[in-house]
Formats: sequence, structure tokens, C-alpha cells
Amino acid sequence: MSLEISNRRRAVKRALCWRAVKLRSWAPGGVLLLLAALALACAPGERAKVERSAPVTGDVAAFPPVGPIALRPSPPPAEGTLFQMLTSYSGRTEVTEEGGAAHDEPQTLDEEWALQVDYRELPVVAPEGTLAFSFVLEALKRRARLMPPGKQHVVEVADDRLRVSENDKVSTDLRGAQPKEDLTPRSLLGKAFARMVTDSLGNPTGFTVTAVPTAKKILGSMFLREPLTYLALAYPDRPVAPGETWHEKRYFPNPIGRLGLGADIEIRLVGYEKIADAPCAHVSLRAVMDEKDVKSDSGFTFDEVRYALQGDAWLDLRNGQIVLERIEDNAAVAHKRSGGSMVPARVRMRYESRSVLQRLDAMPDSAKWADGTKRFSAVK
Repeated sequence: MSLEISNRRRAVKRALCWRAVKLRSWAPGGVLLLLAALALACAPGERAKVERSAPVTGDVAAFPPVGPIALRPSPPPAEGTLFQMLTSYSGRTEVTEEGGAAHDEPQTLDEEWALQVDYRELPVVAPEGTLAFSFVLEALKRRARLMPPGKQHVVEVADDRLRVSENDKVSTDLRGAQPKEDLTPRSLLGKAFARMVTDSLGNPTGFTVTAVPTAKKILGSMFLREPLTYLALAYPDRPVAPGETWHEKRYFPNPIGRLGLGADIEIRLVGYEKIADAPCAHVSLRAVMDEKDVKSDSGFTFDEVRYALQGDAWLDLRNGQIVLERIEDNAAVAHKRSGGSMVPARVRMRYESRSVLQRLDAMPDSAKWADGTKRFSAVK
């Protein structure tokens, strides 16, 4: 089976849009244009730590700015900031077993996955040189299908209600404080579900699910770490002007990324635009690889790796936050499976992902999810 990525060039060149996504803004912590002091807001009961920022090189008072500008990650305000994350992937894993115990035919698994998370990001006190954020859940929908067996599983948490269904057949439907083995909608909604720590340039260094034990069980199946850290933007360690670049390493938000394949992404300051009346710095994200014998951060070697990634982000020059970030990627890998009690095999994987992060000025329409399906509040 060839490892060529079908339609890779076309996928990279086509416009990065998602029908379910309106042009609202999203930001993983935001970027600070260093115009003045930076204040790190604290969680309730904790003292704020204030650090003075370095001056900006260039004139940023006018739009578009003149000269290099310094961009840095910054915490949200003390009251928090609303965000929406939309991510989806589809692909196939093919396993060809080797040896006397091998199956006669390759074993295949097709996957479809979509996740929407609306949440409030709050600042958390962190050691010097780092930033920390707490994520409070406002709404969540996850849709997953594995083929075989082909059943679609859906989890919805919103509007003081939690529902789990399989092929449209409801298995769990809880409201308010109605319990099921100590799990209720109110143990999830309005509660912190995760904490992320980054270095001074916005690169994630830690991610922890912080929900209560009963909620951790259901949240652990969501793979929240991958998309939230994937879309955490890295910032330059120096002032930059249009055309200048810097780099970040991120892991794909799909099964290939979970195997420890990191993409070396080039970020370029493209120029300045207005998005929904917000004066913005526009940055692009690009990554391409077609190589053999690529080391995985999980301790083994991929025989072959091919990927292409393209994305864009817009930084609000008024408050330093990201107005919108969106990424498409297409990746294919091959590696050998051996060791332990598993039958030796050759594994081939091919996945495509789409991810969007937006800052929200207010909670989105409570009548529909981003995929167009009705939410609880719209069902009588």
C-alpha cells in the first residue's frame, strides 16, 4: 500500500474554512503587544503577580503598524475569556500481521471524530517564566464512529443536561443534579476540567485534567489534550516585521499525533488586516515533510512519514488576543509493531484533521451546535 497522501496538494491549497464556523474570534491565552505593563491575573484568593514588559520596537499606534512588533503570550483577564474549539478528523489504520499467528488479510479501522468545546479560560498563578490557564466547561459535544463496528457514539453536555447516545438510541439522559454513579451535568458544567501550562513563548509544557473523579472518566475519552495543545500558538522570541518567521513543534490532534509524531511548523508574520472590525496581525502556519526513518517521541522509529499542514491566525492589535486560528493537516505514516504479547505487524495510518479556535464575545447560539444539530434548549 503506497503511503502517498491522496489529494494532499489540493487539501493544502484549498481555502481553510469550516461551514460550521462563523467568523468569531478564539484565542489560547492570547498574545500581548507589548505596549504597556503585563498583569498576570490570579485565581480567586491568590495575589496577582505583575511583570513589566519590554518596549515595542516600531510605531504600533497607527494601523497598519510601522516597524517590527514584539508579540508575547498573555493571560486572560481575571473574569476569564470565552472560547470555542472545533476539531475533527477522519482516517484509516491498516495493520498487516506477520508470522505464524498472523491473520490472512490486513485488519483495517476507519475513524471519524468531531469535538466542540465551549469554555471559559481563567488565569492561574504560575512559576516565573511560565503561564498557566484553567479551563471551565460551558458546553461540549463529541461525535465518534469506528468502522468496524460502525456505530456512532455521541456525548452532549450543555443546558444543565448530559446525554449519551449510540446510533441515535439514548443510553443516558441526566438533568441538573440528577445523579448516575455520582455523575451529574452540574459536576461538569461550570467546573474547571483542565489546566494547561506553557513556557514564556506559549509552548505547552503541561496539561492536566482537573475534573472531579466521576467527570474525569467521561472527559478522559475526549482526547482534550491533543487539540488544545495543538492550537496553542507559539510566539517569537524577538520583535518581528512582515515576512519574518519563527517555529513551533506541535503534535497532530489525531491517532498519528498520539504516537509521538511532532510537526515542525513555520509561523510567518504575513501582514496586517481587519477582521470583523478588529485591527489584526495576520500570521500563517506551514509544515511539510516527506522522509524515511523519522524518530517518534514515543521511543520508536517511523519507517515513512509524509505530512502537509496549512493554517492562519489573526492577532488583535488592540488587546493582543487571537481573533481566529484555523488549521488543516493531512498526514500518513508507516511503522513496524513488535514486542510484548502483540503479533508483529506493519502498520500504516492516514488521517486528515481540521481545527478551529475562536474567542467568543458571548456564548454562542444555544439553539444549535456548531454542526447545525439542535441543542437541548431547542428541543421541546
